[in-house]
Amino acid sequence: MKRPDRTPGAKPGGPKSGLRPAAYRLLVEYDGSRYQGWQKQGAGQTAQGVRTVAGTLERVLKEAGLDLVTLGGSGRTDAGVHALGQVAHLHLGGRAPRAWDLQKILDEGLPGDVAVRAITTCAPNFHARHEAIARTYLYQIALRRNAFAKPYAWWVKGALDLERLAEAWAAFQGNQDMSAFADLDKGDDPRSQILGQDFVRDGDLILLRVTAGHFLHRQVRRMVGASVLCAQGKEKVRRIVQDLEAPTAEANLFWAASAAPSAGLFLEKVHYPGDERPEPVRPVVRVAGQD
Repeated sequence: MKRPDRTPGAKPGGPKSGLRPAAYRLLVEYDGSRYQGWQKQGAGQTAQGVRTVAGTLERVLKEAGLDLVTLGGSGRTDAGVHALGQVAHLHLGGRAPRAWDLQKILDEGLPGDVAVRAITTCAPNFHARHEAIARTYLYQIALRRNAFAKPYAWWVKGALDLERLAEAWAAFQGNQDMSAFADLDKGDDPRSQILGQDFVRDGDLILLRVTAGHFLHRQVRRMVGASVLCAQGKEKVRRIVQDLEAPTAEANLFWAASAAPSAGLFLEKVHYPGDERPEPVRPVVRVAGQD
């Protein structure tokens, strides 16, 4: 039987060949300290030297001689934000490797602050962002100075009223208009359905975890910052409630100035239909309590 002609110059398995690219699902963790977030901007860096996680993955794949068709994440993370469980879809054309061979390529090529925890083949139409039904973020607050946790926790100097901190954190529960606590892009739905929240003390760490159907830009950091202001006695919980019920431009500017730093924030898990319930809250680093 005569084989169908290929388009001249098309790569085997590429978008012009008529063959479907090989599809993979990646589970990625990274220390975001040296990166300007997940979203790729060229092959690892822009002309201005901006480094991104997706761009770094793309560079390693291309240096290995692979035909990269598509790489997309479940969502963006801000500069300096970490991930324990970012999910990405990857399409490779040409002679695509088996999943375990691809794992070896990435293990050997990636820098020490990015790791691919798992690679599986998946349906060609799997889309990491569109098919996600929820995301979980974890924020770590240190109650004392620590020699090892600085890149991964926010040390808030001075006393915190932990009961008030918990009360303020819980004020965000439910389907809320987050216009005062996020940066909105054109067309964004300002409402965020908070599906679950946790407040846990582990030694001298406070762990704040939140799950929602979707998050807006800088939303979690401003939620944490607002809660800390209340715990410091600098603001009232009723102001959070008021600005959720009737957000204003002035409120947005106020809470933006109080956002928690990115270092303590982790994208913990991206949820898909059929996933198991979240595991108990656990710290990424430990800060032992004082004896």
